[in-house]
Amino acid sequence: MISLRHCLALLGLLLALASGQARADSCSVAQSDIVFPTVSSISSTDAYASANFKVTCTWTSFAAGLLFPNATVCLYLGAGSGNSSTSATVPRQIANGAKTVNYNIYTDASYSAAKVWGGWAGTTTSANLITFTFNKTGGVGSLSQDVNLYAKLNADTTLSSMNVGPDNLSFTSDFSGGSVLFRYMFFLTGLGDCTLGTSVAMPFQVRATVINDCNINVGNLAFPNSSLLNSAVRTTANLAVQCSNNTAYKIAFSGGGNGTMSARKMLNPASMELINYQLSNTLDGPSLGDGTGSTVILSGTGNGTTKNQTLFGLAPSQSTPSPGDYKDTITATVQF
Repeated sequence: MISLRHCLALLGLLLALASGQARADSCSVAQSDIVFPTVSSISSTDAYASANFKVTCTWTSFAAGLLFPNATVCLYLGAGSGNSSTSATVPRQIANGAKTVNYNIYTDASYSAAKVWGGWAGTTTSANLITFTFNKTGGVGSLSQDVNLYAKLNADTTLSSMNVGPDNLSFTSDFSGGSVLFRYMFFLTGLGDCTLGTSVAMPFQVRATVINDCNINVGNLAFPNSSLLNSAVRTTANLAVQCSNNTAYKIAFSGGGNGTMSARKMLNPASMELINYQLSNTLDGPSLGDGTGSTVILSGTGNGTTKNQTLFGLAPSQSTPSPGDYKDTITATVQF
């Protein structure tokens, strides 16, 4: 009878621990928002951001470590707010009203489709949950693991064709109870099933600021070699401008280092002699400048793609100076 009582007492203790430890032991996650750096709407390079979620499971008694030494955790991610679809999660979208930008969140820096974080039922990434198991060798205490996340915002036509407007736009996607979840389960042996475990809220936000922008690139205006300047010498160069969709821009040109906008000059630093020349956007047209006096300014409206503009150089007939290299530097400035 003594032996039987001992067995019954032990069984009672195990049952009490089973019910008590399921309540006392717990897992938690410390999450953070994913924030992209400022993104130009005309960027040809994807933008990247990262975040760290730390998962911690705690055993509160020595007996708990013996009875439930294992804890499986699962992190599920759905579409998020602003997504164009509740089921299509490749890509995901962050939104500003009706405007959206494509991005996604990955579990490693390969940024491959197989590594898109998911796990949410009914989505295209339902198989891609984040899951792992802790094993406590006994006693009280905690075990932690970092979950490193990697986000990529796509520099695609959705971004380049966006009408940003005169002000920067803030894009967000909120992940809350309807699109993100943390679950865990303590167990003795075998495999833990997160769907039978405890659910914990894990809200976070993805953010990006998209700016309207302009880029210009001007080629060198190289005149051909000339032994005499008793007739006009001409050449051309290319100006490439790319501005955000529906962004009005103006391009002004300085007068160079040796003359004015309407009377530019190239200098031979060896002899300090000068050659007169002109810069225009039409053949032998008015000089490009800042729009003052007789000069003109280039203007246009961006569409997100690169526009090419031919610039014309003219060295008019004039007295021929000493042989040598004659140069000038003009600064082109885009205003938008």
